[in-house]
Amino acid sequence: MNNDVSISPLALENDIICLSTLTSALDRLRLQSDSLKESYLQGKPYPHLVIDNLFEPETLNRIVADFPKSKDRNWIVWDTAHELKTTSRGIDNLSMFTQLFCLWLNSKDFIRAIEEIVGVDNLVGDPLFFGAGLHEMYQGGWLEMHADYTKHFSLPLMRRFNLLIYLNEDWDSSWGGELALQNPHDPQNRVSYPPYFNRTIIFPTTAKTFHGVPTALTCPLDRSRKLLSIYYWSPIPMPLWSKAGTPLLWASQQKKALKKMLGK
Repeated sequence: MNNDVSISPLALENDIICLSTLTSALDRLRLQSDSLKESYLQGKPYPHLVIDNLFEPETLNRIVADFPKSKDRNWIVWDTAHELKTTSRGIDNLSMFTQLFCLWLNSKDFIRAIEEIVGVDNLVGDPLFFGAGLHEMYQGGWLEMHADYTKHFSLPLMRRFNLLIYLNEDWDSSWGGELALQNPHDPQNRVSYPPYFNRTIIFPTTAKTFHGVPTALTCPLDRSRKLLSIYYWSPIPMPLWSKAGTPLLWASQQKKALKKMLGK
């Protein structure tokens, strides 16, 4: 199979995202909010949602075309007893186009649409994109069933939801790579979704939402399993003693205070 992506020369020459391609995805989430929420709540073994063809193909094709080559990137290689995969360092050093798309997925408009579907308010994006960004697995790659961390490494945030967008044109299901969602107490209570191009999956991040890619990939050496991940968080209230800083200071008020002090 050919891993090349057909994309117009104009799209490769600039880093401009056509706003109409984003608007169409947002409109679909808003217009179908009730039905998508119902599908999310009915998900088994725990609430989750799968949406195919949410984004304009040209947008994702551009991200694939810009996908960093392994020899040209400083990514994290996760090669442990529990996994074999590679991930970007957030959105650092990704193409401008990919970064803008990720920032839009973190925008308040998009997050509000997600809030309506999952029934949770006060979600926020992570400005550091900790753990998020582009992920890639090659032949032999896998990820043990697990529940994700919820604590941010440096910000007062608790991770609440994962959003995964798959970027694999012409993916052969015989290669594996399915995302498995599993009941933590019953390994047989599981559903799996192949990583087909333009498939978006949303699911919560808790100690009970086990997921993974438990079977090693058998794709050809010139193919890989690619995805874009975005995480949504809830702010953790900070105690009063930790809120250091200064209040708003008006220059005119400072002058009055100084005159009053000198007058005394």
